[in-house]
Amino acid sequence: MKYPFKSKLSQKFEEFVAIRIASGRWNTTYDYNLHHFDRYIVANYPSCEELTVDMLDWCRRRETERNNTCISRTTPIRSFLKYANKRGWSTLDPLPLPIFEAKSYVPHFFTQDELSAFFKECDSSVIRSYQERRCTTTLLNRLQLPVYFRLLYSSGMRTCEVRWLKCSNVNFESGIVKIIKSKSIDEHGIVLHDSMLQLLQRYNQAMEKVMPNRIYLFPDMKDEPRKIRWACTSFNKIWSKVSNEKAVEYDLRSFYAISNISKWEDHGYELSGKLLFLSRSMGHRNIQSTFGYFHLTPMLTDKLKCNCAKKFSELLPQKPEYNEENI
Repeated sequence: MKYPFKSKLSQKFEEFVAIRIASGRWNTTYDYNLHHFDRYIVANYPSCEELTVDMLDWCRRRETERNNTCISRTTPIRSFLKYANKRGWSTLDPLPLPIFEAKSYVPHFFTQDELSAFFKECDSSVIRSYQERRCTTTLLNRLQLPVYFRLLYSSGMRTCEVRWLKCSNVNFESGIVKIIKSKSIDEHGIVLHDSMLQLLQRYNQAMEKVMPNRIYLFPDMKDEPRKIRWACTSFNKIWSKVSNEKAVEYDLRSFYAISNISKWEDHGYELSGKLLFLSRSMGHRNIQSTFGYFHLTPMLTDKLKCNCAKKFSELLPQKPEYNEENI
């Protein structure tokens, strides 16, 4: 259900949101926070028809907030202010951003035994659930989860990219996947491994029998893209049966990058082509983002430092960022 804005700026908010949705740069978190800001305006500035400096106090970091939380909460308001300035609705200065706090999370590097155990548990758990309770929800999980996690593992796609994939984005003959909707506005494509393509073909045939002419590759019962919680909860439930080590669903993407980079140590130092290909296939806007994974491949990193220490240090950024909104 779509909730209307109620302040005197409601029409401007609606126009802004409509444009963001059309460009694929809107999500439920942005919508939630912009509505909170709208209610704040109604409660404190009920007669104001334009943005004021006082209104923007809502964007100041609260005592109970971390910097990153404040950035996330106020992002749609900052974006709206930029849009309002371009349209001539406002002449207010851009809001200063709090200092971003680098995250120290190191992704789990799966062993082959862990991966085998994870996929085995995934396959058996969805079958058990369906046998215990035969309904549409458990049937969809039985069909989707084994394929969903294998696609993450084999392609290096972001979790949001897989959840938002439409059937029309996948060529079930060639194995080419066009990633139209991602965390950024950049489109890119990947080519599936033959074994993954065959699995996806069988999955698609089975899903057509359950949900003919569906729009999304991994839909819920309403043929809408799966939510974050569906995948995270499923991963955590399966992983808890396999290991006590900390791991998250997004680590499958990191494992894809690290596995590819680790193989290069046996292929000399002609990294430019391999690195560019990996960067493009993972949807990185620039190659510096891909370099971040070198922090997690110590053997190759040591070799590079020995051969080109100064240039290596200049190129290497911090560890890759992890947050579920990418996600």
